[in-house]
Amino acid sequence: MTLKIGDRVRFLNDVGGGTVTAFIDNKMVEVKTDDGFEIPVLATELLPELSTGYGIDEEGPSQDTTPPQQKEEVKHLQVNTAEYRHQKFSGEAFLAIVPENEKLLHVSDFRLYLINDSNYTIHYQVSQSEGSVYELIKTGELEADTKMVIKKFGQSGLGKLKSLRMQGLFSKEGLYDPQPGIDITNSLEGYSFYKAAEFKENDYFDCKAIVFKKEDLNMEEVVKSLSENDILKVKQSKDTKPKTHQKKKTNDIEEIDLHIEEIVDHQTDLSNGEILDIQMSRFETALETALKSNTRRIVFIHGVGNGKLKHELRKKLDRKYPDLKYQDASFKEYGYGATMVSLR
Repeated sequence: MTLKIGDRVRFLNDVGGGTVTAFIDNKMVEVKTDDGFEIPVLATELLPELSTGYGIDEEGPSQDTTPPQQKEEVKHLQVNTAEYRHQKFSGEAFLAIVPENEKLLHVSDFRLYLINDSNYTIHYQVSQSEGSVYELIKTGELEADTKMVIKKFGQSGLGKLKSLRMQGLFSKEGLYDPQPGIDITNSLEGYSFYKAAEFKENDYFDCKAIVFKKEDLNMEEVVKSLSENDILKVKQSKDTKPKTHQKKKTNDIEEIDLHIEEIVDHQTDLSNGEILDIQMSRFETALETALKSNTRRIVFIHGVGNGKLKHELRKKLDRKYPDLKYQDASFKEYGYGATMVSLR
């Protein structure tokens, strides 16, 4: 609404009303009440009763005597009462990873979304990391209750990432509750983007997705929140359990099992060609990740079978990674079904 000096107004949150006598700034006006008191009031707390303005009386129009400075204030006092009314903050903002083709995850690209599930605007910055140093993906603003695509990743590109980081500050036009800045790091270690089980039903997309909400804390954040006493209890509990065989993974050597049942949850509907594509994508993603880490050797367990996977794996090494040396892995540990690649 537009207010002018001389307008009759009524108070939204109080009984009575008065006349606008001056503009204090672009949000506050001075009102002379019916009792003769002049008080400052937010423009959003007023409703126009009758617009008279300077130069209009019972006898008709007369010369406008409004000072030029106040005319300019009147011109710019366009108030959206819904936007400027005080609103308590609620909600949160977070990242999500959404497959473009959830039925063929092994060849699908993925979209990284920022979701602002709050009633305030967020000023955001999203970064990615393959190690300890971060690279900026995008920065900007996202309105309340909206979502947007931040970046599109291929299968191998997403598999190389160690973490995604989202920083932000919430704000709102008009009256609002200042919020502390947010700085959330989402670890991608341990995720297998080939597996359908990684993607869950959610309230934000029509398809399954990985949604990094607060309740989906990664283990690193959980450990940080534990007290020393909690950690001691976990260790004591662990010591009482029988030891089980675990996958070998050190800085010296890493094992990657390429059997299809270790990569995807449901393989019965896949053709032999699709299975081979999934296994080769897993091989290349694991190799690229190992090359960027301190891993010295990596063993790919491909089994014996008809030899097709072993042949394609070694052909890829010869063509794309000619500087890497490879050989049959230890027969004692793996039989004839594994290839060891030396990276350092």
